[in-house]
Amino acid sequence: MARQITCPNCGGSHDLVNPGISMLVCEYCQTTLYWSEDAAVHMGQRSILPQGDTRLYMGATGKLLERSFEVVGHVRLEVDRGGWDEWYLMIDGQKSAWVSEDGRQLALARSLKVEEALPRPDEIDVGYTVRLSGMEFTVREIGEARCVGGEGQLPFTLLPGEQYPFLDLATADGQHNATLEFDEEEAPHAYLGRTLSHEQLVVDDDRSPIGPSQEAKDVDCPNCGGPVERPKDRDVATLVCTYCGAHLDLSGTEMAVMGINPKGFDPNFLLEIGQKGKLRGVEYEVSGRVLVRDEEGYDSREYILYNPGKGYLWLAEENGHFVLSQNTRQAPKTHVFNLEPKYPVMVGDQEFLFFGEVRARIVYVDGALPWVANANDSFKAACLIAPPRQFGIESGGSGRGVDYFIGDYMAPEQVWEAFKLKPPVWEAAGVHPAQPFVRNPKMTQLMWVGLVFAALNLLGLSWSVLSESRPVYQASLGPSDYSTERLSKPFAISGGGVMRLKMSSPVRNNWVSLDVALVDAEDQVVATSGGDVEYYEGTEEGEHWTEGSSETEVFFKAPKAGEYRLLAKGSSGVATAPTDSKPSSRMSAPSGPAIQVVLYEGEVLSRYFFFAFLGIGLIPFYVWLRGYLFEKRRWAPAMDDDDKEETDWDDMDRM
Repeated sequence: MARQITCPNCGGSHDLVNPGISMLVCEYCQTTLYWSEDAAVHMGQRSILPQGDTRLYMGATGKLLERSFEVVGHVRLEVDRGGWDEWYLMIDGQKSAWVSEDGRQLALARSLKVEEALPRPDEIDVGYTVRLSGMEFTVREIGEARCVGGEGQLPFTLLPGEQYPFLDLATADGQHNATLEFDEEEAPHAYLGRTLSHEQLVVDDDRSPIGPSQEAKDVDCPNCGGPVERPKDRDVATLVCTYCGAHLDLSGTEMAVMGINPKGFDPNFLLEIGQKGKLRGVEYEVSGRVLVRDEEGYDSREYILYNPGKGYLWLAEENGHFVLSQNTRQAPKTHVFNLEPKYPVMVGDQEFLFFGEVRARIVYVDGALPWVANANDSFKAACLIAPPRQFGIESGGSGRGVDYFIGDYMAPEQVWEAFKLKPPVWEAAGVHPAQPFVRNPKMTQLMWVGLVFAALNLLGLSWSVLSESRPVYQASLGPSDYSTERLSKPFAISGGGVMRLKMSSPVRNNWVSLDVALVDAEDQVVATSGGDVEYYEGTEEGEHWTEGSSETEVFFKAPKAGEYRLLAKGSSGVATAPTDSKPSSRMSAPSGPAIQVVLYEGEVLSRYFFFAFLGIGLIPFYVWLRGYLFEKRRWAPAMDDDDKEETDWDDMDRM
């Protein structure tokens, strides 16, 4: 038989759902009841919970992972940056489980027996690794939670206003999370969880738990008295008065003014509060806006977008570039702060490169935000990139809490299309860390065509270098041979292609000139060629010099196949200048050096393939160079390079 507890305050009777219950909140008078080992019932203060934007509510029933559940207990917890809800469920009327809701993100948790030696919050820091239940977890947050209140029946005693230290942990892939809760005397309580999709949690009556008498009401600004409309479909921790710009803290039981936006300051926001846009196929509304300024004076603007079914997205804008992000429980496998640019960091199974880190502060806030935000609040942020993906890490001012965001780059025209903005579309300045390098399609096609033809010419060049020509005629001609016309004996030519005439002579401070012609069987000249062989050397002002060469080559088109004879006539001379100075003229001489003549057929000119390869290869090189310069501009701020020399490569992309 289930144990009954009678409320000492109002006399209301309650049946405990299981023997492990040690605390309940009276459903009649909201008094917190708990009992000690001697079964004596004690009364705490009244537990009054503000209604929040949650799918679950007290008494809700449905299916969790295909098993029946009923919500029998609820605790609302808070930290400085916001709060979350913990729901105590009975599964199939026998077992229990916990489901947490944080900004429409669901997680299923169960109590875990701690067997490992675990560090206390003052012995560890954010980003470090903790091993629990055979898995490695990254410390995401170290903080102190405060109990706002509870309702229903709970298996532990946690009174409104009570605080306790905790560690929030997550695996690298974000699929599992854990919480360690500490008190002064006992070992830490551990809860092991996993993320849940909304499809895995089916509520029978999926209605808003906010009843007519409990709806959030508009409030008056404590600073100016003006009416402030409080959104009724979501949890709001910060609300900004549209009349005086006061930042109102709604996280506590009483509204408080945290700060005021500077008067006359224009944050130059692109989107208005309440403006709607379609992103990732879902309609979102601009709930809040934040202007952030880093330590070097650069501004960025963040738009907090809300959809009742999907929760929050963050649209960040900087210099006309946009990144659409969402909160994630995935954590990097490396402590990301104080790394060198381009240091590889794994997030799940994807590799990112560390881009940089910066300390920034909030300058301007308006709208409704799900966390406590105030002007001059500072934080540290790090950026990892794998364009077009970006992974962001933000650590609060104390450095004891970390939020992770995964996002994708959005071009300005995509934002204009999503929110149906009027032209002109902003022109983004510079290169954003997550901006992908997108080639013009025509340039991409041209690059591939260039690569194909460059490869063909490279093959042709290799073939020309390796191919061997064939000598068809050779002779050694003395001065008496070439001083008058001399006709050789017939020789065969295969025909077609290119012929090479090689002439060499042991000249020294002398020259030989030879003209040749190919004569066919009908004594007709079908091709002519010729060349000079000359070589000089001497000494001038103590410096030895040389000029010319003892051999030369000329190329000409081969005639058709057949028998031919070579007609040769030449001349030679001796330099008139002394050997210690460079000659300035030549004079004829009846005698001279001999000259060797070799005629080749089947010659392949490598230089044509080489120059064609270089010319065509400039096309893919140009495309590669554009990508290289794009990456150089991307990394210039992170590498402390001078980023002021702008080259309009974007215009070249449109060519």
